[in-house]
Amino acid sequence: MIEHIILYAVTRIILCILTLFKDLRMRKETRDHKHGPPYSTYQESRLEPTTVNMNDVNRDYYGAAQQSFVAASSYQWTPFMQGLSMSQSSKDMNIVANKLWSIIQAHKLQRFYDPPKYQAVLQKLSSINFPDIAVRWNISRDLAYNLASLALYDIVFFCDDSGSMLFEENGKRIDDLKFILSKVSDIATLFDDDGISVRFMNSNVTGDGIRNAGDVQKLISQVRFSGNTPLGTNFDRKVIQPLILGKARSNVAMAKPVLAILITDGEPVGESSDKIIQVIKEAKNSLESTPYGSGAFAIQIGQVGRDVKTQKFLESLDRDPTVGGMIDCTSYYEMEDEEFSRNGIALTPDLWLLKLCVGAIDPEYDAKDE
Repeated sequence: MIEHIILYAVTRIILCILTLFKDLRMRKETRDHKHGPPYSTYQESRLEPTTVNMNDVNRDYYGAAQQSFVAASSYQWTPFMQGLSMSQSSKDMNIVANKLWSIIQAHKLQRFYDPPKYQAVLQKLSSINFPDIAVRWNISRDLAYNLASLALYDIVFFCDDSGSMLFEENGKRIDDLKFILSKVSDIATLFDDDGISVRFMNSNVTGDGIRNAGDVQKLISQVRFSGNTPLGTNFDRKVIQPLILGKARSNVAMAKPVLAILITDGEPVGESSDKIIQVIKEAKNSLESTPYGSGAFAIQIGQVGRDVKTQKFLESLDRDPTVGGMIDCTSYYEMEDEEFSRNGIALTPDLWLLKLCVGAIDPEYDAKDE
């Protein structure tokens, strides 16, 4: 009996010492990693892990009076460690966690991501092989982390299927469209099994649950490229009203904010040039009257084809004082490369596609071509 008591006492002492040691180590790590601004350059750099204090997450969502989801100490993502792959680490997760939390704060997405939902997203991401993504996209591992922000959004493509897509540049613009859809659907499916949704400007063909290049090829084969470019009119009719405002105003909760990516090769035809600004502004104002706010809707507009007038049109949208903050515009690769070169940044095709994916939701990217 006495031996059992002694053994129990010794065990408790050892556990107390280990707990004290762990606490001291965590305090030291937190002190050593007081962080500066998040990763903000396309060029590869050395990243130090930072910690997201889950009290701050709770406070931002629930208010200062309610902080009951986690303990008072800084959260080091230890609940996720058991589920991580061998290539994953707490450093990886801290980088990803800080990136996602900065986006949630920037776009006021706490309505979608309370602490439990935020942690669920991180748990999903803990199984993602970011080094593999870096290889597949020909980007640095540091940049691959930025794609994780797509996990916060439902992705809807609105694609130009006007006649110029077929007749200009011997159909290369359609090939570019297929490439973009294939690449983005593949990466989006890593973060969300639902894949992406696709709507077309003129055709009534629709695609939901698009997950790979095969799905894209099958979808595009059903589309007849013809007609004008009613960019704003049909974006409102086919995307904004049914997929965003319709859900935001209904009794069915929006599961995620929506990232709409518009791919076009020309200026609007068949409507006023400011129609797209008008419908985006109206959508923004309408969302402000819902519990979700205007952050529930982000817009990326990407150009295929070398049309200079289209580039100038997209630049005017990007800098518009009323809606410019909601959208990001990415010109044709070679044109965009010139913009980045002025800032001393070498833009590769893969980085161009990366910006197309996250430019509207990650403020650091939009600033690069201003």
